[in-house]
Amino acid sequence: MTHALTKFRFGGHATFPVRYGWLPKGLERLLETGKFTPTAETADDLGLGSKMAESLAYWLNEVGLTAPGRGGIQLSPLASLIHTHDPYFERPGTWWFLHLMLARREGTVWGWFFNDYNDRIFDRPTCTDAFLQFTRSRAIRPPSAAMAQRDVACLLSAYAARPGVDVVDPDDIGACPFRELGLLIRHDAVNRFERARRPHAVPIEVFLAVVALLSHDTGITSLSLRELATLRGGPGRMLCMGLDAIETQVGKIGSKRYLEGTRTETIAGERRLMVPQHAPEHWLAKLYDRVGAEAQR
Repeated sequence: MTHALTKFRFGGHATFPVRYGWLPKGLERLLETGKFTPTAETADDLGLGSKMAESLAYWLNEVGLTAPGRGGIQLSPLASLIHTHDPYFERPGTWWFLHLMLARREGTVWGWFFNDYNDRIFDRPTCTDAFLQFTRSRAIRPPSAAMAQRDVACLLSAYAARPGVDVVDPDDIGACPFRELGLLIRHDAVNRFERARRPHAVPIEVFLAVVALLSHDTGITSLSLRELATLRGGPGRMLCMGLDAIETQVGKIGSKRYLEGTRTETIAGERRLMVPQHAPEHWLAKLYDRVGAEAQR
């Protein structure tokens, strides 16, 4: 099968995964000045190195906090919502939605890994070779081997955590909040990485957001659980959820979400899910409302 060539974007992160505290700083800068220009002045004001400031500009865009506007960039609806409810980016639900935006970036290592790369257990060279092979057949301008290595290294550094509940080492100054999602496990003793099949604490709202986007992208209003587990852009790939984990999430859908238009049905013995095609910020607002209500109990 011949695939249409795609414009890929490589690098931009300057090899830095997004770090704790970066996005709040970047968002405040955007609010104060209406822009984020990674100049030496910006770096000094934020207490970052020049390369880190460049990386922060990249991350603000890649996780969907900025959007094109008149005269330059502006805050996205997602960014405005986060700034109102979680300005310090402390809630795990916030990072789940940022992951969703990142994993939907077509033409990037992030979009490739969470949608097209199929290996569940792999090592770094195998993953890099797979990315190179994929981009050589799909990218208008494929990357050099060195660039592919840097992109894969950044992704693994951002997401891969050691097994266990405490997935982030507090002494690691380069630690990335995406590791806390538990999507990718790092086995140091054998130099292998393992994709999770039941990631912990996936909010029901991010699951519904992924399904809503998949329904919009595919035009399929009623999705089977197997389709959710296997299709590009579905929770099986984007959230690293196996069929059992997806069945558990579908079981959480209660009467309130049924009234909002989310419901399940069984057709020809196959369970299917229907979710209104709302934008991610709709579902993030629902998450903040639920978390706020639970905190007041």
